[in-house]
Amino acid sequence: MHEQQSGRFSKYSSLLSAIAIIVCFFLPWVKWINVPVSARDMATGNFYTLSETNFAITNPFPEMIFVNGIFWLIPALSIVAILIVFFRKTFAGIYGAFAGAMVLGLGVVYALFTNELQLFDTNIQLGNALQPAFYVAVFSAIWLIITSWQKKWLWKVFFLMAPLGLSYLAFNQIKESEVSEKTAATSTLKVAYTIDALKLINEFVTADSASNATYREKIMVVEGQVSELNASDAGATLSMADSTGSYVIFDFEKADSKIVQAIKAGDRVSVKGVCSGSIYSDILETQTISFKQSIIYSKK
Repeated sequence: MHEQQSGRFSKYSSLLSAIAIIVCFFLPWVKWINVPVSARDMATGNFYTLSETNFAITNPFPEMIFVNGIFWLIPALSIVAILIVFFRKTFAGIYGAFAGAMVLGLGVVYALFTNELQLFDTNIQLGNALQPAFYVAVFSAIWLIITSWQKKWLWKVFFLMAPLGLSYLAFNQIKESEVSEKTAATSTLKVAYTIDALKLINEFVTADSASNATYREKIMVVEGQVSELNASDAGATLSMADSTGSYVIFDFEKADSKIVQAIKAGDRVSVKGVCSGSIYSDILETQTISFKQSIIYSKK
């Protein structure tokens, strides 16, 4: 009797989990400053439109954009799981497990990508960016996998762990290969503008839209005094700020981390990189101008 009650509870709680996943699929999982992003945005490809528009981060495989449609399987498989439980009175099985696994894998990608955006805007903090729908979707996915079968614990562990590991490895592999290739090419690219950091900041503060139109995605050399730097074996950032708190921030990869570590606050340096544009913080009333693929051009 106890086993029957436990089985009934698992079936109907998995039904609720599947419903929650469907609802959360269309709600914001993360919010990048004032930009909400749902799981649906990944399925439609709008994820990359938002990342490119707001942070100049483009889809690394634009020719494969149609593959994003696979994430429509999350609500589709969840619906199948609901129908199986509701009409056949049985466990969600492989359909529920796959739906849950895809949610977990996508959740890892959203969390890692959002964490990377801190390099472009320090106001983006992972804990604040993750929205309630993200947590509900992840919890529901875990529970849906656990309740997809009455036993079969090895399968449950597999569907819980595999998407986490695969998504983490795939994200970092793509990031490292893409960034390494672009950063290595920075030294050979022709410089479009050479400018003092304070002058650049002033231009963006004075005319944000015009400056973004002029400098975004351009190869630039910016010279100025280092106000702050953060360096580790994984990578580094270097900032040049004005008296109001607005600043230029350069993102370096781990290959250049040791070079950045040798620099101190107060040093004057020239940095070459690709301008990603600026973001204005309404809270701090400051302008942040970001550069990617950065390399130290010279040190004085």
